[in-house]
Amino acid sequence: MSYIFEHTVLGFCWWDLIAALILAAVIALFVWKHHEMKKQERDLEDQVSGIYANDTVKIDGQS
Repeated sequence: MSYIFEHTVLGFCWWDLIAALILAAVIALFVWKHHEMKKQERDLEDQVSGIYANDTVKIDGQS
């Protein structure tokens, strides 16, 4: 047990700091990509609604 405390700081290994930085980078990348995907999805929905905006079908009996 003393070996662990001699070679770690506050109970953490130095590799934990590197792993935490990599995890933070992966989370930031995921959030950024998710935001970009939602923006692209809204743009595509706008394009589709623009294409089909004038393609309405009249119901019988209504003008």
